[in-house]
Amino acid sequence: MAKLHKAVLNISVITALSILGDSLLYPVFPLYAEELGVPLVMVGVVLSINRWVRIVSNHVAARTFSVRSIYVPIILASVGAAISTGMYAFPIGIVGFLLARMLWGVCFSYFRMGSYLVVLQTSQSVLGWALGLAQAVLRLGSAFTALVGGYFIDLLGYRWTMLFMALLSALAFPLALLLKKQLPQSTHDPVEAVVTRGRKTSVSKNGLILSREFCYLGAFITHLIGSGLVTSSVALLLQETVGQGVRVGSWTLGIATISGFVFSSHWLSAIFLSSWSGALSDRYGRLVPFVGVTALQGSLLFVLAYVWHPWVSVAAAILFFVATNMQKVFLDAALGDTTDLEDRHTVTARYNSYQDLGAALGPLVGYGASIVSGFRVIYVVGAVMLLFVTVVPISNLFRSAEKSAL
Repeated sequence: MAKLHKAVLNISVITALSILGDSLLYPVFPLYAEELGVPLVMVGVVLSINRWVRIVSNHVAARTFSVRSIYVPIILASVGAAISTGMYAFPIGIVGFLLARMLWGVCFSYFRMGSYLVVLQTSQSVLGWALGLAQAVLRLGSAFTALVGGYFIDLLGYRWTMLFMALLSALAFPLALLLKKQLPQSTHDPVEAVVTRGRKTSVSKNGLILSREFCYLGAFITHLIGSGLVTSSVALLLQETVGQGVRVGSWTLGIATISGFVFSSHWLSAIFLSSWSGALSDRYGRLVPFVGVTALQGSLLFVLAYVWHPWVSVAAAILFFVATNMQKVFLDAALGDTTDLEDRHTVTARYNSYQDLGAALGPLVGYGASIVSGFRVIYVVGAVMLLFVTVVPISNLFRSAEKSAL
């Protein structure tokens, strides 16, 4: 098996360090918003503005990477990420926090696309594995923050904890400087072009390729449902099913503990399964694994909507997050199969923007519609949409089988 290029691991660590402040802000910002000069009614706007900014900044990043070496924008983004995290520590009000979140959104566009381009440039032969490892390392940073962030806030206070996270994020800067030596001198290496074209041909011959347009559609729908709707609302749905808690022997587990346990599976499954999922898709193709986990997601949403047993709901929510992380790796790798040296920047920008648009719209559409129909009906609609996503590749698979039989 081909070796993973060291630049892939390096940029993954850079991104993991840079995301610490963002990961800590989500669970603690609502608790300290008013002390920081932000009205509670604006908390959602502050936490979501970075996604809306990325719809534009993804394309700015694409243009930048098309004319600049990868390492220069990543160096600047690592500085910006540390600055934005440092800004979170102070009572800078609504305008200040919006600017900090917008700065982070721009930086993340460069990190996400830079990471993807590094993988495409250096690790085509193990594309799925490399993309999975990059996601696993990124989520390791989020998991670290989720596990120790609250403890440090209790120990040091909010301000000093955020400044400590900013200091940790600043460690990404010297690592970013190393990318210059690790990356090939030119992104237009003729050897890489041959490998890329050969890989695309070999994948498409067996009919098991997911088209670029399908990847765009899949990115929007799966993030609309998974990263947007379910992530923002599953705690409320569990509260309807579980109530304020359940008894386990002589122990009572509160809804907050149960919700935290469910969400921890989101990070932990990404850490432990992303790399394996990528290797699986390298071996068996992208289509069949993607269809399998997407169909599983849709089925699990039906379970969440119709089954009222507490532990069944908890298990279904955990499995949904596990399937979501696997699905992301399969779809990322499928998009990589459709790119070449000339268009990978613009293709990746569109793909990332479809993801961000879906993730940003999910909570707005879900919470708005739930006022009329409730979350369980919305989950059924989401399940149908996910199952619809599987129809096109399944039909292509059957057509491919019929052609092979002729």
